[in-house]
Amino acid sequence: MVKRAAVYDPYLDTFGGGERYCLTVAEILLMAGWKVDLFWSGDPSLVKTAESRFSLVLNGLNLVPDIFGLVPQNLDLIEDQLSPDRLISHRPPQKSFIQKFLSLNYKYQILRQYDVLFYLSDGSLPYLFSKKNLFHIQVPFAKNVKHNIFNTILKKRLIHRIICNSEFTASFIEPGLKSKTTVLSPPVSVDSFTSSPQKQNQILSVGRFDNILNLKRQDLLIDVFAKFVHQNPQTDWKLILAGSSQGDPSRNHYLLHLRQLALNLPIEFSVNPDFLTLKDIYSKSSLYWHAAGFGVDESKSPQHVEHFGISPVEAMASGVVPLLVKKGGLKEIITDGVDGYFWDTPPDLLAKTQLLINTKSDLQKLSLAVQKSAKRFSKEIFSQKFLEIINQP
Repeated sequence: MVKRAAVYDPYLDTFGGGERYCLTVAEILLMAGWKVDLFWSGDPSLVKTAESRFSLVLNGLNLVPDIFGLVPQNLDLIEDQLSPDRLISHRPPQKSFIQKFLSLNYKYQILRQYDVLFYLSDGSLPYLFSKKNLFHIQVPFAKNVKHNIFNTILKKRLIHRIICNSEFTASFIEPGLKSKTTVLSPPVSVDSFTSSPQKQNQILSVGRFDNILNLKRQDLLIDVFAKFVHQNPQTDWKLILAGSSQGDPSRNHYLLHLRQLALNLPIEFSVNPDFLTLKDIYSKSSLYWHAAGFGVDESKSPQHVEHFGISPVEAMASGVVPLLVKKGGLKEIITDGVDGYFWDTPPDLLAKTQLLINTKSDLQKLSLAVQKSAKRFSKEIFSQKFLEIINQP
């Protein structure tokens, strides 16, 4: 009998790291012969877009209505048939007990059909009723994880395995749930990336063009690069800022702000690049800058730092030497001075960049080292570990 799985991600149309993670899980299960459903009630063309953006093969992925984000339209009708007239006429605006029961029962009937449910948390935890519930946490909400998500014994017991994207994220899991927690680093198609034999004098940073949650701080990078140009007026180095923009880029106020900051500087923007375009940019770049989490107290606001960092790993696989903020999950990607550098302040980033640019031999050695180091996060290793989790009793 063909096994059935379902995947849920409330943020699918943002095309971020969590979306790549969830859809890679779907791809792995499809390749293993599973029947896979994706809970999604939005634009059905999303799957094709994701295949192009993330270089995935999702043939056979079936879209089904989102039962987590939407209440079934027939619940009110069913309640009218079951409830006393006085309950209907005097019930408060919030869901009545019967509505809640019907909604829960509806989800139970749907989810019990699945052997596995892979659910990406949005900071809350609904009742999960598949035969094996894998609860994925991408964002370490310091307060909500402990006090809101795992707030009932029943919900805890319904979870078979909590999967975190990094040790940093896992460190915020409630102590009583540590035994159910597994760290599985995000999958990176490291073998899909290559390093050009003729690296160009360009610095790359990749991240969504938005100013929510773990802000990528492209504004800070533009400021640092402006200082670099001021100190090196004859430089032929350029900065490339690549990333996705949800909706119309011409209406993205944060992106427009960044473009304004970059005026008259050798800075290029690559907005919503497909995989081949981004791969080519990676291949030709020499240095990679990453500023997500700068200035954030990671113990108090862990959700505002980088929880892992897929883009830096992609850069490494392309022979691009990373300079990363020493915050969050980024600390698990490199060893300082061995396969990249950490920086603490903008002047520190500028100084280390200048040093690498002035010592081409060291830059070349590091380029080879980072390619080797990136293989730890390969998609093949991810697939093997994920299937092991699936097969656990």
